[in-house]
Amino acid sequence: MAAEIHDLADHRPHLTIAVDDGVHVMPVALVREVIAGDKPSSILTEPVVRRIIEEWIERVTA
Repeated sequence: MAAEIHDLADHRPHLTIAVDDGVHVMPVALVREVIAGDKPSSILTEPVVRRIIEEWIERVTA
């Protein structure tokens, strides 16, 4: 399955998430829609979800 590519200039601000399979760049609005339940969490890959949780844990326990 090929990834869909978008011009991120239209979707600022965005997050850059480095995971084992590469770097993922996604709009903050998309992540907020997943958090709100407006989009399914399945649109985020497992490595991306793990990295987001890992960085969140690091910040809240620092």
